Amino acid sequence: MPNELGDFLRARRAHAELTPPGAPARRRVTGLRREEVAAASGISVDYYTRLEQGRVAQPSDSVLDALARVLRLTPDAREHLYRLRPHADVGSEFHGDAGLLAQRMAQLVDAVRPNPAYVLDRLSNMVAVNPEGLELYAGFEELVPAQRNTCRYLLTDPRARDRFVEWREIARGAVAHLRIANAGDLQNADLQSLIAELRAASPLFGQWWNEHIVERRRASVKHLRMPDGEIIARRHEVLYLPEDGLRMTLWLGVGDSGERSQRRAGAAPWTREM
Repeated sequence: MPNELGDFLRARRAHAELTPPGAPARRRVTGLRREEVAAASGISVDYYTRLEQGRVAQPSDSVLDALARVLRLTPDAREHLYRLRPHADVGSEFHGDAGLLAQRMAQLVDAVRPNPAYVLDRLSNMVAVNPEGLELYAGFEELVPAQRNTCRYLLTDPRARDRFVEWREIARGAVAHLRIANAGDLQNADLQSLIAELRAASPLFGQWWNEHIVERRRASVKHLRMPDGEIIARRHEVLYLPEDGLRMTLWLGVGDSGERSQRRAGAAPWTREM
């Protein structure tokens, strides 16, 4: 039986940043030992061991709170920890008319033009995208919609490293979001198929997935390298539609000051005003 909670706890306590100050240089483990986590959390070693082995039916809020504190979990990682608790109520996604949903999302991204925008499902598949958003992902226009997956693109398409200046940060964030977005059903067949595909194609994906990193996509400023070589700064906002299990990413300008490193004639229209 899968033991996502135990796997998560083991991965988090192995972080080097948790190694106690003054620990021997030849310490055989990185991070914290089981007994150290247990002692700092105020629970017995036996109870913590059973937690990692998946033999605790329903750990209490107080236990999870203590573990989150000892393991220095971020708010996203703390939420993820609770969602991994057996029998946790993680909510449900809307499973209505897929055609109607796609039509709604297409209207949504069309309404914000000329700003690039797209809507992704929990596997990072593009449910809807406007022409300006499609231009962000070189080669996507050649794919049928069902094959447009931003996580796959970031991890396997070399053009992603050229387009997104902060590629490593963005790609790692995509893996972190993929895990937290699917916390309620990590054994889903479609998710497992995507994981197997990305593991085979990208050693970095396997490394990051095994680290159990979790982080939701949020607004930030990123830099894009355009086909003519210039680099532009753009702010993106992420809007969540939890009832539908979707998120919309909208790219905006960051203002006149420092928005463009250079200005060259012939740039694509959406790069000038967004």
